[in-house]
Amino acid sequence: MNNNKRPTIATVAAQAGLSVATVDRVLNARAPVNPETAEQVFQAAEAVGYFAARLIGQRIRERRPTYRFGILLLGTAQAFYANLAQSISDAAQQHASANLTCQFDYIVDRTPSAIVTQIEQLAVQCDALAVVSFAHPLINACLAQIREAGVPVVALLSAIHEHAAEPYVGQDNRVVGRTMGWLLARMCGARKGSVGILLGGHRFLGHQARVEGLHGYLAEHAPGLKPLEPLINLDNSDITEEATLDLLSRHSDLRGLCVVGGGGDGIINALAQLPVRPALCCILQESTELSRRALRQGLIDVVMDSQPRQTATALVQLLVELQTAEAFDLLRHRVYIAPQIVTSENMAGG
Repeated sequence: MNNNKRPTIATVAAQAGLSVATVDRVLNARAPVNPETAEQVFQAAEAVGYFAARLIGQRIRERRPTYRFGILLLGTAQAFYANLAQSISDAAQQHASANLTCQFDYIVDRTPSAIVTQIEQLAVQCDALAVVSFAHPLINACLAQIREAGVPVVALLSAIHEHAAEPYVGQDNRVVGRTMGWLLARMCGARKGSVGILLGGHRFLGHQARVEGLHGYLAEHAPGLKPLEPLINLDNSDITEEATLDLLSRHSDLRGLCVVGGGGDGIINALAQLPVRPALCCILQESTELSRRALRQGLIDVVMDSQPRQTATALVQLLVELQTAEAFDLLRHRVYIAPQIVTSENMAGG
């Protein structure tokens, strides 16, 4: 048997698990082919060393629609959002049905007028937007106008409008809050006391939903654990660090400490300063290098990872789908990503 035989269309078809006729249609553009099938043929051609693999890839790219997506993220919680941005870029590059470019911008000035300006600038340059933002009449009016102009907008991680049905990708934030309550109730056992809560801001609807879910679960199942008034940390680690130390000094009965948004590294920094780690349950929302190290060291107990890779893949798929969708579909255009509960015992590479 001659192992150096030049790969043929039949070789590619066998590698791809497709018929020779299907591969021929892709190679010679004889008829329309599903983009995923075309990508499958391209991957097989590269794998077997088919001489025209590069040409196949070029033809596939030329036949795809081309879109530019604007992604507006928060400028705080840099490690989390850097991870999410990289995941979105990777998902866009790997998407099979369109040629995609992502343009990222970051909110540093949280005044509504400044955010509106950033959204409008992205809308002029992009075919669709994904936005992390809080709710505000100016922002909601801006997004409504952009959608009316034919540019789809997806609320990312947190709902932006209290009442309007809008495309969304992220966690079910009320469920996240109730899950935090469930964790606290079990980890604190029968101990009574207070629970500290830190959130980015009251206007973030996702943060509100988490706090409401947490309150609801504790009231129903662990009434001995009393949530304190939430403290605003603006998703900032330095503010979170100061707030953590203040809570520990003022509340001797503190049993739990929860960050419902960003800035969780501040809790780690605060606890690392103490001579003895307090006997309380600490739950963070960001899986970062620092939080994974803190889990291993026992400084914190749980990280509720938002699974940025799955979030990114779902977001890119939805942004592409909305380019041709005729109307908002409540079932298809609101995508919930289940959080992953990470402890020192189930960490990847832990």
